[in-house]
Amino acid sequence: MSPPVVLIIGCGIAGPVLGNFFKRKGYHPIVFEKVPELGDAGASLMLMSNGLKVLNLVGLADTLKAESTPLQELWDASDTGEVLGQSDLPKTFGDRYSQPAVGVRRTTVNLKLKNMLLDIGVDVREGWELVDIQENEDSVTAFFDGGRSVTGSFLIGCDGIRAASRSILLRNQGIAQGAPVYTGLTQTAGISVTPEPLRQISAMRNWYGDGIHVISYPVGPNHTSWAITQRETQEKEETWRPYRPDEILEQRQQLSFLLQGWDPVIRQMVNSSERIIKFGLFDRAELKPEQWHSKRCVLVGDAAHPTSPHLGQGANQALEDCFHLSHSMPFLEPGSEQYDEKLQVMGSSLWKNIFRPFAGKRQPRTSLLVRGARSQGDRRVVSGTEACRQRDSGIRAAYKDSTVLSAKFDDLLREPFQTL
Repeated sequence: MSPPVVLIIGCGIAGPVLGNFFKRKGYHPIVFEKVPELGDAGASLMLMSNGLKVLNLVGLADTLKAESTPLQELWDASDTGEVLGQSDLPKTFGDRYSQPAVGVRRTTVNLKLKNMLLDIGVDVREGWELVDIQENEDSVTAFFDGGRSVTGSFLIGCDGIRAASRSILLRNQGIAQGAPVYTGLTQTAGISVTPEPLRQISAMRNWYGDGIHVISYPVGPNHTSWAITQRETQEKEETWRPYRPDEILEQRQQLSFLLQGWDPVIRQMVNSSERIIKFGLFDRAELKPEQWHSKRCVLVGDAAHPTSPHLGQGANQALEDCFHLSHSMPFLEPGSEQYDEKLQVMGSSLWKNIFRPFAGKRQPRTSLLVRGARSQGDRRVVSGTEACRQRDSGIRAAYKDSTVLSAKFDDLLREPFQTL
């Protein structure tokens, strides 16, 4: 008997990891990606210990760590560089959680994940854009642009924050998906050669000013990723298109003007940037657990719980989803005595046995983190002298009790599984 076909929509972070897991568990995954060819994408990701633990299961953690510089320190300051607090807690992440935290270029991760799939013989189909889904009692058919369609046992939607899979799933359930709501915040991100003052130690650095927040972290021994979040009344399109070379000079000039009087190292990063991307930040309605799935389809990652970037947990939570969903699926070993019995899980009770418990387990955690990310953005980017004073005072206080700081990271990084 042929192994069950798993249709995986999206070849970003979650899709390839699921493709690897399901291939090794005896399924036949096919990964579909709407872009014609995977390549240059976004700016960077902060892979925390929880995400790296999952990537370690597919053999990529060591490679990514070797190409970057694991975090050693947290460092927060005012816009002028006056230190508000610092901690070397990240040094302990490797021992406490079995993996450190490391910044990586998004393009690097995407290409390594795609090549990993090709190396193990998983079918990756680029240039396939999902347009519809049709479910039957024991199968699902995905329809793509150009009149193409593929039928499988079940479908996993992991096509990101603007997921077609989520829109189709909700529409097929008769649920109206409201338009995303502009938060009033934009983010401008870039990658630059690391300025000399930041080469001393690998740190996640935050600078806080009036209506502006800046963050940076290394994405290699010689390069730093940075992002500027600011309040803007004019809505900015939700796109991650990098500026063309002829546009970058103008963007550098605008940012340098915006950051006059700030720590000079920030303007140094901006003026040496190799790429710049700007996009608006939007909120989307939270999905209930039962909205994460239908009978033959389930959502993971930002398709299920779209989040703003302020906690740096988007990719990491998607990876946690991958672990828990694949862990809940039976291992199919052809010829084994239990093969037929395990195969029955793919029948009409799939949603009840697998999808519903998965969503019930994951939705409360991701919901809490999505709300936490939104709140973090509101606390970081405040306007007015008194609001900034209160924010900076809160940051100083947060660094004074190391046990509270450590407990905050424990809640994030001990998942999705403990290691000895």
